[in-house]
Amino acid sequence: MKRGAPPVTVIKIEPRDTPVVAEFVGKTASSRRVEIRSRVEGFLDKREYTEGTMVEAGQVLFVMDKKPFEAQLNATKAELAQQQARKTTALTNLNRVRPLAKKKAVAEKELDDAQGLYLEAAAAVEQAKAKVVQAELDLGYGTITTPV
Repeated sequence: MKRGAPPVTVIKIEPRDTPVVAEFVGKTASSRRVEIRSRVEGFLDKREYTEGTMVEAGQVLFVMDKKPFEAQLNATKAELAQQQARKTTALTNLNRVRPLAKKKAVAEKELDDAQGLYLEAAAAVEQAKAKVVQAELDLGYGTITTPV
């Protein structure tokens, strides 16, 4: 018995885009790890980023309460002014004693004391300047930015 050809389905071939999908198992890791720490102690005032978002290098992350740092800066500036006034007074006294010491109108000890007080006052001015610089740094450290 002769049978006919089996039925075959035919479709017209057309070009079309076929997405290529591949699934892989793996781990991801950050290219950099950064530890963010404040250089000064204080209370956080603001958080300037949204968690989970990308941040740029140099972007502000946190702002600390600046009032204590501003108060410290003002106090160190006042101390500097006080030390500069003491230095001016010591220089004035030294300038008074110097000509008198040349004429032997005062003891050499008074000239030595005046010179010592002036040098001490000058050193105190330099120390006060350093405290102002440190207070300015501390105020700046109250703004925490991304290092990378």
